[in-house]
Amino acid sequence: MQWSDEATEILAELLRCLPANVRDAVEEKAGPRAEAIAEEMGEDEIAMETAVRALVESTPERMKSKLREGLTYHGLDMDDFEANL
Repeated sequence: MQWSDEATEILAELLRCLPANVRDAVEEKAGPRAEAIAEEMGEDEIAMETAVRALVESTPERMKSKLREGLTYHGLDMDDFEANL
């Protein structure tokens, strides 16, 4: 599935907010989850919002405060993405 440039960029930037020891595991879960969400929505490209939602879902609870900081830095509200869970 095709990823928008914006989705790829935000995923990479937000992953850097997480500790190195969990980044790979979160990324491995977030990629397939983003593709599944896009397919469920009938989309043929992964948008930024879909990538962020998948990342929020894939991040362990104990690391969500770090992710929240990164989202806030980028002008995004984690509550908007958690509401869809």
